[in-house]
Amino acid sequence: MYRLGFLHGGSFSQLTTLADPAVRLWRPRDLYLPDVAEGDFEDLDVLFVSDRLHSKLLARAVPWILGVAERGGTVVVLGENGDCDWVPGLRGLGHAETNFWWWRTPRGDNGVRRSAEGHEAWEHLTERAVRWHYHGLLEPPAGATVLAYTELEEEGDPATRQVLLYEDRVSTPGRLIVTTMDPVYHHGSRFMPGATQLLYGLLRWTGTTAATAGSATSATSATVGRRS
Repeated sequence: MYRLGFLHGGSFSQLTTLADPAVRLWRPRDLYLPDVAEGDFEDLDVLFVSDRLHSKLLARAVPWILGVAERGGTVVVLGENGDCDWVPGLRGLGHAETNFWWWRTPRGDNGVRRSAEGHEAWEHLTERAVRWHYHGLLEPPAGATVLAYTELEEEGDPATRQVLLYEDRVSTPGRLIVTTMDPVYHHGSRFMPGATQLLYGLLRWTGTTAATAGSATSATSATVGRRS
């Protein structure tokens, strides 16, 4: 079984999410931000950085968070965590008005579009999972895979500067998955079904790929052992 860490600040929505049986299925390690130490991160395969964390406490943990990706693991950075200037490769986080009620507009469209349709992420994420509100516009590094963006903002090319979710395998030896959506808050608040789908989908995607990678590594090690 791969090792998943769930970094949180103890808010009601984060604790509710952590207690959800569908989340517990993945056996997350409870990482309470005010109390964490470097050793809590050293053996993780996947780390979820919950949305809406205390900025000063988060800054203290950044070297340990990035250590997961530097060792080849996956770090999922969720929205509403400041300007995210500590995220490797991220070239900018732009402002965007948050429209919580976009489906009630005459168009009923918030401009969110999926990208990279053949990507493995879409085996685990529904369209609804990325089609709700967002809290800013990402400008990912060159070489990153854009998975969702919006066409309704005005700050440059939507596919490169109005990004809402991307996967970055170029900035660290591991993988960074970054979004401006805040699924933990809304899932824990029981408000916004798409947020629940995004949270569950990210867990399935990262858990499945991490488990597969672990199995492949174990198989390779076993083969090498037999040959030696």
